[in-house]
Amino acid sequence: MADEAKPGGTPGTFINDIEAGVHQQYAARLDAARKQVREATDKADAERICAQQANAEMVQRMAEYRRGRWYDIGAVVAGAGVGFVTGYQLQKRADLRVSGAPVMMIAGLPGIAAGALLDEHVVTRAVFAVGGTMYMVGALTYALVHPQAGSGGQTGSGGPSGQGEGGMP
Repeated sequence: MADEAKPGGTPGTFINDIEAGVHQQYAARLDAARKQVREATDKADAERICAQQANAEMVQRMAEYRRGRWYDIGAVVAGAGVGFVTGYQLQKRADLRVSGAPVMMIAGLPGIAAGALLDEHVVTRAVFAVGGTMYMVGALTYALVHPQAGSGGQTGSGGPSGQGEGGMP
């Protein structure tokens, strides 16, 4: 037992040294824990901010998808106008009617079918469907504005007096 080393100093100094070591270790662990909490908070805030930006972009894209762009309406209106004018003019050029109904109206059905069956953007489908429908309306409008002169098979270019265009017989 004489070979055992005894701590130098008093027992109070020994206990104070142990207490200081524990205090330093506790302070270091507490500081490390604070840094980890701060990093986790910063990461959570960054993820929340990025998620908000992603949500804002998704909302903007969804609104654009739902409402379309300004030129989408122009495309649909142009399809309607072209369909109507084409239907009217083709019915005027080939005024074929079956029981008073214009035969050229049938030519609008492919546009309607294309609009219904295409796997494209809704505006593309609308242009075809509206164009085909307005083609039919154009042909029907010509037939209603220019009724057939009689049941003798004549087409309606003459008026009730039998005169052609310009008032000439």
